[in-house]
Amino acid sequence: MRHQDLLLRKISRTIDSNKLTPNWEGPYRIAEDVGKGAYCLEHLDGKRIPRTWNVASLRFYYS
Repeated sequence: MRHQDLLLRKISRTIDSNKLTPNWEGPYRIAEDVGKGAYCLEHLDGKRIPRTWNVASLRFYYS
């Protein structure tokens, strides 16, 4: 994964979710590579998301 790649991030399950609830949301853009599989993400308009995400919770977005 590289800077500016488009990604989907995994949605953590809640108690009220069911099998029709989406598993992924996005797309987001990689803002920064924090290190060892951790990335800071940003919305497509440039607004950063406050936490980092592990590569296990990310998937490439193909448009």
